[in-house]
Amino acid sequence: MNKDNGGFKMLKGLLIGGAIGTAIGMLFAPRSGKETREKLMGEAERLKGELEKYANDFSDKAQELKKDLEQKLAEVKSKIEETADNIKTSARKKEEEVFNSHMN
Repeated sequence: MNKDNGGFKMLKGLLIGGAIGTAIGMLFAPRSGKETREKLMGEAERLKGELEKYANDFSDKAQELKKDLEQKLAEVKSKIEETADNIKTSARKKEEEVFNSHMN
């Protein structure tokens, strides 16, 4: 996937911002070290799950786009082949006309 994609940048920013905000909030919250570590681990798991969900969504979208592109390329190929056949047919007809006009 193109890393210059706006969606990728937004996702990256949201995840980084969320992680930083969560970490800062937990570090300044009045909890014991054990509670803070547990909370951080839980939040890390939650963020991991969200990241996997977004990665799967992007993967699904990429597969859809690939399928659409392949279909459009097949249509273009078919049109090109049809046009080439029409040109060949027209060329043969003109060749026959020229040949026949010289024979008469």
